[in-house]
Amino acid sequence: MTSTSRYGLVTLFLQDLVLAQAVRSLLDTQRRHSAQSNGNTHHSPRTDFAMKVLLLASVLLGGRVFAVPVQAHQSGGAEHVVIIDRNHPTPPHVAEVLSRVALHEGHPDVRLIYNNSAFRGFAASMKSHCLDLLANMSDIAMVEAASSIAKATPLKRQSSLGYDTRPNAPWGLQRISTASTVSGSAKAMDYTYSYASNGLGQGADIYIVDTGVYTEHNAFGGRANMAWSHNNDTTDSDGHGTHVAGTAAGEVLGVASNANILGIKALDSGGGGWSSNVIAGIDYIIQSHDARKSSASNDTHFVGSVISMSLASSGPVQAINLAIQAAIHAGIHTVVAAGNDDADACGSSPASSGGLRGGAITVGSIGMNAHVSSFSNYGDCVDVYAPGEDVISAWIGGKDMVNSLSGTSMATPHVTGIVACAMQGNATLAGDPGLMKEWVRMMGLGVNMGGNADVVVANNGVRGGDGGGEGMLGFEKGVGNGTRLRMVGREAA
Repeated sequence: MTSTSRYGLVTLFLQDLVLAQAVRSLLDTQRRHSAQSNGNTHHSPRTDFAMKVLLLASVLLGGRVFAVPVQAHQSGGAEHVVIIDRNHPTPPHVAEVLSRVALHEGHPDVRLIYNNSAFRGFAASMKSHCLDLLANMSDIAMVEAASSIAKATPLKRQSSLGYDTRPNAPWGLQRISTASTVSGSAKAMDYTYSYASNGLGQGADIYIVDTGVYTEHNAFGGRANMAWSHNNDTTDSDGHGTHVAGTAAGEVLGVASNANILGIKALDSGGGGWSSNVIAGIDYIIQSHDARKSSASNDTHFVGSVISMSLASSGPVQAINLAIQAAIHAGIHTVVAAGNDDADACGSSPASSGGLRGGAITVGSIGMNAHVSSFSNYGDCVDVYAPGEDVISAWIGGKDMVNSLSGTSMATPHVTGIVACAMQGNATLAGDPGLMKEWVRMMGLGVNMGGNADVVVANNGVRGGDGGGEGMLGFEKGVGNGTRLRMVGREAA
C-alpha cells in the first residue's frame, strides 16, 4: 500500500474515532437526561439523541454519514477525465476526490486540474478499480477516457500566396454580409465586406482553440496574443489556428477586425491532441473570462468572450460537450465546426453540442456556388452554414503570408466573427449566449440548396445594401484512449 493510501485510511480512521468519542459523550449526556426526567417531557429523548448524533456526524464528515472508501492507486493506468457534479447538494473539491483514489495535485499521474466557476475536475492516469469507484459516486458527473483530437486530414496542400494588403475582402466576407449569392473567382481579393459602423468586435475576446496563433502576422495588427498552451510551446507550426484566427478577426481578411485574438493551443504541431487538453483550455478560458468580467469596471471596452473551436471527433466525447455547456453557462459564446465527414454532425464532438441538443452554435460549410459543401456534416445539430471553400486567410511562414483552405474549420470563424461584432453593438446579446444563438439563426438566410430547404446561411444582418436588412442592432430580448478528434480544416484541392 502506498504512503498516500495509508494516509487516507488513517485520516478516515481518525474521523471515525472522533465521531465515536462524540457519540459516547452524547450517550453519557443522554443517560443523565433520562435519569433526571420526570416523564413530563414533550420530546422523545431517543429522538433528540438520534438527531444530535446525525447532526454531529454530518458536521464531522462533511455532510456524509458514512466515510468514503479509499482505493490504493497503482501507476500504469490510462488517462481519464473526471468531472464533478456541480448540481450535487455538496459538490466536493478536487483535492477530496483525488484523495479517494490516493492521489493528489502534483502526483505524476495527475496531469491536469480543472477548477473554475463553471466546472471542476481533473485528468489522471488510473486503473479500473479506481475508475469503478469514482464512477459509482453520486457526486461525480462523469468518468471518461481521454480522447485524442486532431485536425481534419488535408486533401492537398496549396502553395502559400503573397499577402495582399488591399482593402478588398475575400468572397466569404461578402457572402455573410449580403442577401445575394457571390460569383467570380474564390481566389480573388476583390469582394466587398459590409458591416455596421460600430460593429467590428471591439472589446470582444475571441479564443481560438486550435494549434496556436502566429501572433506576429500583420493581419492581426498587434491584437493577437497566445494565452495558453497545453505544453511550453506556443508556436503555431501547423498554420490551421492562424488561418482560423485570420478569418475571425484579421484586419483585411477577417470579420471582427477590431476584436482581441487569444490563442489556446490545445493541439500539437501535427494537429493532434487529447480531449483532456481541450477541456483544460476551456477551463483556462472560463477563469480568464471571469477575471475580465470582474475587472470590467476598470476596462469599459470589454464586452464579452466567444470561443471558436474548429475540431471534430469520430464519435461523441461527453467530457468536451459538458465543458462547452459549462462555458456557455458562464456566459461565454461558443461556436464549433460541424465536421468534414459528410455525415450527421450529432455523431461527433464538439458538433453535437449545438443545434437543439445544446447551446453551442454548430457551423456547416457552403461553397461560392450556393451549395452545401460535399464534405460538410449536416443534420439537427447544425445551426447555420457559412463559407468554407477556398477561404483565403492568414498563414504561417511570414508576416504577410496567406493561404487558401477549405473545411468547416474555415466556415466556423465566419460565424465567430459575426458573434463578436454583435456583442459590441448589443449588451443584451453579449450577455446571453442562448439569445445570441437565436439571433444568429434569425439573421441567417433561409436558402434552398439542392433540395436542402432547411439550410440557414449565416449573415451579419447588414445585407450589403441589398435592401431588407434586419440591422445588426435590431434584436431585442422580448423577441490515447478512446476516439481520435481531428482539426476540421481541409486544404483546397
